[in-house]
Parts: sequence; structure tokens; C-alpha cells
Amino acid sequence: MDIRDAAVKYLASRARSTGEMKTHLKSKGYEDGEIAAVIADFLDYGYLDDEDYCRQYIKYAFSKGKGPLRVKQELAEKGISRETIAFALEDYEMEESDLDRALTQARKTVAGKPVDEKMKGRVGRRLVSLGYSTDIAYKVIGILMRDQDE
Repeated sequence: MDIRDAAVKYLASRARSTGEMKTHLKSKGYEDGEIAAVIADFLDYGYLDDEDYCRQYIKYAFSKGKGPLRVKQELAEKGISRETIAFALEDYEMEESDLDRALTQARKTVAGKPVDEKMKGRVGRRLVSLGYSTDIAYKVIGILMRDQDE
């Protein structure tokens, strides 16, 4: 199969980052020079755009309740540069804050159960695993405790 056909086929299912494309084509046994030429062409055509990919991924990840730390990690694993990630996060107009998103996820975890020590631990671990900072996790647990006391 021609390298361009392989690249187009890989893009057919969803948008990809430049790093993902490079890794995929390497795994198919294509040479670095061929890969660089195809990636350059695809960047010129607009088929690959890491900034746009970041914006789309951030919107998707935040809608799934993921926190900024996890989103940054996942984008870095996809071969996106730190600068591009930072730019996309800055560019992203957050409709709700990290605290609001974390609180929504915590309330799903609690789901009407009492917020005892065991539940506080569960909520904290869940939020950190989703990529929220420990500061956010502690704030959310405090809010849940206040809500329970009311």
C-alpha cells in the first residue's frame, strides 16, 4: 500500500495528531523521509492540525469530566508539544471552571450517599484520577461536606 493511502485510511475514522500519524506510519514500516514528506503535505492541505486537534480534544475531554492535568498528559502522549497544549488550553474559553466540573463529577460519585470518611477518600481518588489537582479535590470535598450539613 502506498504511504499516502495508508495515511488517508488512518485519518478516515477520526482526526489525528501529527505524532499519532508519525507513529502509525512508522509501525507500518515506512521510512522517516517518506513519513516527513507525507506529514508536511498533510499539514499544508490542512488534513493534520495539532492546534485544532487540541481544541477538539479539550472540548471532548472536559465534557467527559476530565481535569486539565489528565488532558495535558493525554495530549502529550499523542505527540502534541507542550507549547501547543498550553496555547489550546489558554485559547479554550471555559464555560465552567475546573471546580464546577470537578463538583459535577463528585456529585455523580456520591449520588445521594452520606459523605463519610470512606466516601471522601473515594471522591478524592476519583477526582485526582480524572486529572484534577489535589487543591480542587479538597475544595470539592469541603463543598460536599457543607452541602450535607445543610
